[in-house]
Parts: sequence; structure tokens; C-alpha cells
Amino acid sequence: MKPWLTEQKMLLSRQIIDNRLPHAMLFSGVAGSGKLELAQWLIQVLLCQHPIKNSESHLLKSCRQCKTCQLYQSQTYPDHIIVSSQTKSIGVDEVRLVSRFLEKKSHIGINKTVLIPMAEKMTVSAANALLKTLEEPTDNSVIVLLSCDADSLLPTIISRSRLINLRPPVGNALLDGLVKNGEINSVPDINEHFINLTHLPELSDKKTQQQFLDFQEKLFIYLAYQQGQTLVLKTLVDEPSALRWLETITVNLMRVNYDWLAASKLNDDLRQRLEQKLKPDTLWKIYQVIVNSNKQMKSYSQVNNQFVMEKLLIDISELTLSAS
Repeated sequence: MKPWLTEQKMLLSRQIIDNRLPHAMLFSGVAGSGKLELAQWLIQVLLCQHPIKNSESHLLKSCRQCKTCQLYQSQTYPDHIIVSSQTKSIGVDEVRLVSRFLEKKSHIGINKTVLIPMAEKMTVSAANALLKTLEEPTDNSVIVLLSCDADSLLPTIISRSRLINLRPPVGNALLDGLVKNGEINSVPDINEHFINLTHLPELSDKKTQQQFLDFQEKLFIYLAYQQGQTLVLKTLVDEPSALRWLETITVNLMRVNYDWLAASKLNDDLRQRLEQKLKPDTLWKIYQVIVNSNKQMKSYSQVNNQFVMEKLLIDISELTLSAS
């Protein structure tokens, strides 16, 4: 269990015991923050026939022995559904299934639960269809939405759900928790002060860490010498994490400029060229361009990834050349 989820589990446990649990909840947080883990814990507790309560903390957990627990674990429990889609978006037809599902009586237990793992994928029509269900909830029903980007949801969806923001610790506190939880074996040789959960893939997997370092090297060569654009573009298009890597590297370069972070091990010529071209104001403009590209990628389900990444590199190139 991720240690930062304990407080939320205790809060939700008290609401269940006091019969005050909201009928709709939105768990928001970055990838790896524990949204799915918290949702699965909650749903199992709600569906369990004999939930167990800790006498001291009042924290609830499912018994994992009753019929409903066993059916849930085998993914055959009839009073729970997961709303997902094989395409880039969740359409209105998938959401209408929720209304029909909740209108029917439960087969085994008392509660009926719905999980929407990637709520930001809902189209506007789908979100409006869900809104009707949220406005007129059926008895003993709970809808749990998960999102890495709650701001992209309709404000009316957010206002009719209990928003729970999962905010994992950062820096040394995060690293200590991840080591104790067994998600990473040891603390890598990095500046711990700027670590957050978005770095977990690079922290926990040596292959991913090497891919990040390889991309960073290609990017530095491109920024310094205007060479290797094709290699950088290929990574941005093919690697889902590359845009996040680009943002991380840019932010770290800004920190180096302000003496907040030690410079990467670079040869003298490359370091001098980067220092010459990448002044703080230039890096800030590059960062803004990256953020805007990221917004485009998230906002449009049919966006042309190749074109957005090509435009991004052109804008970065123009900024670095104008600063020379």
C-alpha cells in the first residue's frame, strides 16, 4: 500500500461507517499516485459482505473470503462494472450503459458500483450523459471516476462529485516511502530535492532510466549543435514518456542556471554551447512551448502527434537560434 493513501482510506472508512459516503467521487492525481489502488480498496469494502474494521484506526478492509469478495477478485461480480473503451475516447454509448446498469436491482449484495478509470477520455456527449446520472443518483450506488487531469473534465462533473486530490510527498520523503514500499530498491544517484512521482518509471526501472539518459544526450546535441533533429523527433513521436522527459530536462536546465541543481556530466564544448544558447529567459520560453504542446496532446483525441512534435522542435530551434 502506498503510505500516503492511509489518510484517505481512514477518511472514507469513517464516512462508510457513518453512512455519509458520497454517491460519486473523483480521485485525481498523477500517474502512480494510487488512484486505482484507492478505488479498488473502496469498491471491495463496499461490496464485501463482512468488512473488517481495525479497532484502533477504524480503517476498513474487505474480508477477501465471502462470496462477493471471491467473485470480485475473479472479475465476475455482477453488481460492479468498469467503463472503458478500446478507442481514444469514452463515448456516450459506454456511459449510457452506466445508467441502465444502476437502474436495475443488485443481484447479490446491497451496493452497486461503477469505476471509470480514465474519466478525462469521455467525450462532451458522454460527460453530459453521465451528468444526468450524477444529478439523479439511484439508491445504494457509488460511481468512482479516476483522472490524471481533472481540469479537463466538465466543471459540472467535478461539482457533482466529491473531489479527492491525491498528493504524494516529494523529495526525500517520497524516496523513503518508495524504498519502504518496495517500489524501488535503493535511492539512485540524483538530486533528491526535485524528485516527484512522475519520475517513478525512471527510478524503478533501469531500462527506462537509460532510455531517458539517451534521449537527454540526443536533446543536448540538438540544442547545442542543431544536429540529430530526426533522432529527437523519432523519440518524441514513438515514446509516450518523451514529452514528459523533455519538460523535465528543460526544468532541470533552468535549475542549473540558477545553481539549484548540479550540471550533468558533459564535455566542455557541449556545456559551453548550452550555456551560451540556453539563458534563463530562453529556457522559460521553451518550457512554455512544451506546456502548450502538452495541452494540445491532451485536449484533442484526434490530434496529429507527428505534426505537433515537428512544430514543437521547430519552435525550440527558433528560440535557441535567436538567443545565439
